[in-house]
Amino acid sequence: MSCVYLNGEFVDSDLAVVSVFDQGFLYGDGIFESFRSIGDQLYQFPQHYQRLLQSAEALSYPVTISQEKLEKILMELRDRNGLNDAYYRITVTRGKGQVGFQREMGNDLTCLVIGREFQGFEPSCYAQGIQLRVAQIRRNAPEAINPKIKSISNLNSLLGKLEAKAAGAFEVVMLNNKDLICEGASSNIFWTKDQWVFTPDASTGLLEGVTRSTIMRLCEESMNLRVITGEFKLQDLKFADEVFISSTSLEVMPVVWVDDFTINQGGVGPIARQLRQELHRDMGKHS
Repeated sequence: MSCVYLNGEFVDSDLAVVSVFDQGFLYGDGIFESFRSIGDQLYQFPQHYQRLLQSAEALSYPVTISQEKLEKILMELRDRNGLNDAYYRITVTRGKGQVGFQREMGNDLTCLVIGREFQGFEPSCYAQGIQLRVAQIRRNAPEAINPKIKSISNLNSLLGKLEAKAAGAFEVVMLNNKDLICEGASSNIFWTKDQWVFTPDASTGLLEGVTRSTIMRLCEESMNLRVITGEFKLQDLKFADEVFISSTSLEVMPVVWVDDFTINQGGVGPIARQLRQELHRDMGKHS
């Protein structure tokens, strides 16, 4: 039986209980972060912790747990569950409250930390590439929901994932309300043209993934590739030399089809391959 950390205690996962009046359950009033450890070292945890604080501040959550204390909790969870290379998710909600919007907002927070062995994707995905579909649903406008909040209320992305599943695709490309490329349902998107790397700007409404920032850094520092952010149309993507998506779990996933349009004659390109290798080196260097 695995173990989770819930509200100050390590609890068997089958016995962990959250109130039916938890505001995260009733209203999606919660935030989360997911990240990995390599061996006994947390990869890029300071960046994830700062983004957790950023989300908490936007929702007026009084997060008092320090980075150092949270690191100790994560390492004890790793030891208790016998994990090697782990995948973690921290979820924080406004906690037990009342039904109705005329409710008290100053509840004690619910804090749940889950750790499990990291399960990557099939090697064939990286060797052969995957297919994206262009989603019919648009990404939430940043004026409506602040993309700097990594919220558990993620119905917009779920609808995108359902479209991908219905189409038999691995992931979707989500455009924003101005028909500009934004991101995937749970990934950031990149493409290359003539040794230049392109990715949508944060102003399009995307969630600025920590892995996204790492890839941008590795392109310029390790591969001498210039990264350009901006506002792009779908045609820019379809006529790229290479396309790939990224996230904590995906790492660098090559794309060879966008809808029915073939990228790079259906072959995985050298930049995506090398970037994943550079990412693995970076994980080893910072672990």
